[in-house]
Amino acid sequence: MTATEYDQWRPNAVSDYAEHHTRAGSMPADQAHDLAAKQFAELLPDGVATGEHHLLIPELDGTVVGFLWLHIPTKDPATFIYDIVIDEGMRGQGLGRQVMQAGETYARERGANSMKLHVFGENAVARHLYESLGYRETNVMMSKSLGT
Repeated sequence: MTATEYDQWRPNAVSDYAEHHTRAGSMPADQAHDLAAKQFAELLPDGVATGEHHLLIPELDGTVVGFLWLHIPTKDPATFIYDIVIDEGMRGQGLGRQVMQAGETYARERGANSMKLHVFGENAVARHLYESLGYRETNVMMSKSLGT
């Protein structure tokens, strides 16, 4: 990913992450956006040049199909998948699976021996994909609105 591509990607990624928080009911939209912006700033302080973070743009036959953000720490063999997005018009063609598998290969080639990720509970499509690829729940956070 180039710096220009990063500048185009980041606002949409922040908004998407905030929207997931809101849909999951974890916080109101304004708070979710502020939190998302803060977390992105902390995780990627140098943007595309942030060490140990790999911002990848997968292509199929020369056409960009989405985005994959991996954190591959040098002192930990576990890679964390921060984000995977398949362009809306490209979904339903197995590209999410292909991108995940390519990400696993990419991480393995850089010394990773496991992959971790977070998925919002309401994201059934993503959960199904991850489970079908062998990812398993390691902990679950639950909440309940008290109607206040």
